[in-house]
Amino acid sequence: MRLTRATFSAAVLATGLVFAALPATAHAASAAPQGGCWGSSCTGKDPAAYCAGDAYTVHSARIGQTAGVIELRYSPSCEAAWARITGKRDIYNAGAPKAKVIRNDGRTYSCEYSHTNGNQTSCYTNMVNDHNFTSYAWGWFDNGIVAYSARTASY
Repeated sequence: MRLTRATFSAAVLATGLVFAALPATAHAASAAPQGGCWGSSCTGKDPAAYCAGDAYTVHSARIGQTAGVIELRYSPSCEAAWARITGKRDIYNAGAPKAKVIRNDGRTYSCEYSHTNGNQTSCYTNMVNDHNFTSYAWGWFDNGIVAYSARTASY
């Protein structure tokens, strides 16, 4: 069968119309950043001020039996991660409980809280860009007798 230019053009047009009529493939699109930063522009910023609106805990780990919990928090709209540590207020702490977020390229941010800070029982780190990176959270707690530490899985 010999195709003329007009027949070929009509076939191409018909094929295009068939594909145009098919539903578009749904891709998981990130929501618009809720705090005005995304990826690398979030690095070093306070998550409460920029990205806490859609954040959730992706991984967590217990620090010792009763000392506390370390969490790796993540904001999908910002593509940023940070660590949060929560634990009991212990007046015998030999050292302030600490949290650290550690990215696979070595970038880290940390926080700590102490029994001397009133009723504070938690803290969170600044954010790291998590777009095309992995990160994990590490926490440390010293009750005056034993020092405990734990880390989350990477995300």
